[in-house]
Amino acid sequence: MRVEKKKDVLTFYLNEDVDDYQISLIKEECIRLIDSVHPAKVILDFSEVSFVDSTGIGFVLARYKQCAANQCELVLRGLNQHHRVIFAMSGLFHLIKEEACL
Repeated sequence: MRVEKKKDVLTFYLNEDVDDYQISLIKEECIRLIDSVHPAKVILDFSEVSFVDSTGIGFVLARYKQCAANQCELVLRGLNQHHRVIFAMSGLFHLIKEEACL
């Protein structure tokens, strides 16, 4: 995972599979950075992600709750069609919006 901070936006560039193993490697860093940086907006970029499982959905939902507690916006970016189906079925799009890649 690569992280970028520009002005008041914190972007996490996720890669590979967003599954139980990968989440165990990145979760604590994401939590720490969001809590310490206090961004106005957090972007989870899925452009380089090939697979998302239920742990990945839980991770996104937990970051949504963390961002809500920190009064910042969470958006998803770089979703492919498979990701959109998974997130739509989970109901995440009722809480989190998708942003087009720049």
